[in-house]
Amino acid sequence: MVTQKMSSRIRKYAVAVLTVALAWGVDILLEEKFSESSAGLYLAAALVTTWLGGLGPGLVAIGLTIALNLGFAHHRELSLAVGAYGFERLVLFTGVALVVSSLADRIRRHQQQLADLNAQLENKVNQRTAALNESNRQLEAFCYTLAHDLRAPLRAIEGFANLLVSDHGPKLEPETTAAVRRIRNSAERMGRLILDLLAYTDLSREDFQKTPVNLDSVTRRILRVYSDEIERSGAEISVELAATHVMADPAGVERVLMNLVANALKFSSPERRLCLRICSEKEPPNVRVSVVDNGIGIDPRFRERIFGVFERLSPQDNLTGTGIGLAIVKRSVEKMGGTVGVESKLGVGSRFWFSLAAAPHAPATLPTQQISAANHRETTPV
Repeated sequence: MVTQKMSSRIRKYAVAVLTVALAWGVDILLEEKFSESSAGLYLAAALVTTWLGGLGPGLVAIGLTIALNLGFAHHRELSLAVGAYGFERLVLFTGVALVVSSLADRIRRHQQQLADLNAQLENKVNQRTAALNESNRQLEAFCYTLAHDLRAPLRAIEGFANLLVSDHGPKLEPETTAAVRRIRNSAERMGRLILDLLAYTDLSREDFQKTPVNLDSVTRRILRVYSDEIERSGAEISVELAATHVMADPAGVERVLMNLVANALKFSSPERRLCLRICSEKEPPNVRVSVVDNGIGIDPRFRERIFGVFERLSPQDNLTGTGIGLAIVKRSVEKMGGTVGVESKLGVGSRFWFSLAAAPHAPATLPTQQISAANHRETTPV
């Protein structure tokens, strides 16, 4: 270690000798063009030496320059100390060189300190990032373990409640039967809530791949999934896709549309037949996809909060919702690089929309489809 430090110090001071010698050699080569020695060459030598080696080698370079010029004071072309104001020129050079070298050394040290601070900061960031990743891994493992451990007793509660109602319902008081059913329903809802929470947390570590997604195929698949609910509710479904392809993750788009369609079916108005419209329109360079319904609508007080976790659409919600579906929609769309929003009027209906980048070279637009509950299975090919 001592040998390395000594070798490094020798190299720094050797730079001072080399730069001054180089400046002197260039000065000699230029003697035919200049009648007097050039102070700029020696000033540059002192500056380079200070920048590479520090203030000590820089002072050595200045000292060597002074000694060299004084030694050749009788040679007009080889010394600063010549002419009527020769020594004054040498003194002026010395003062300017000291100031410039001092400034260069200060800038050099500040840059080195800044580089050291940046390295320390980067090291701390890497350490904290590693700690955060480890914490996230532990949290994910904890969530899965907790979900598994919680769902097991919930299934047991739900199972025993069903047994009580089915096997001993006639023997129980009506109030007792109603209480057991509430216990069963609460356990079932808690199970769904745990599953939705897991789905929401999975989005934070899920990688979304952007590929061309066919909205028509995704919409048909979702309507097949909800065909029984559509038939049972007597809903009328229409699909109007002015733009059929977006750049997004196929599973992500399907998850978003499935949650929006499920919400429309879930929060339909009991006073009228549900009319659900899935449409898309071009908004270059994006495509806006909308799910429009004539359901119960959203109270304006809730409109800014409905995309948060555990936020309910309105005080009239039924108990089948967990308050996480729209949070999953928002998180999924944002991870695909899009935006999401809602336009709604209480008691009239809602329009939920999301905007994603349009896929290049999309094929021609497909015709509009009108789908009713009665002919849903026939008009929506598999």
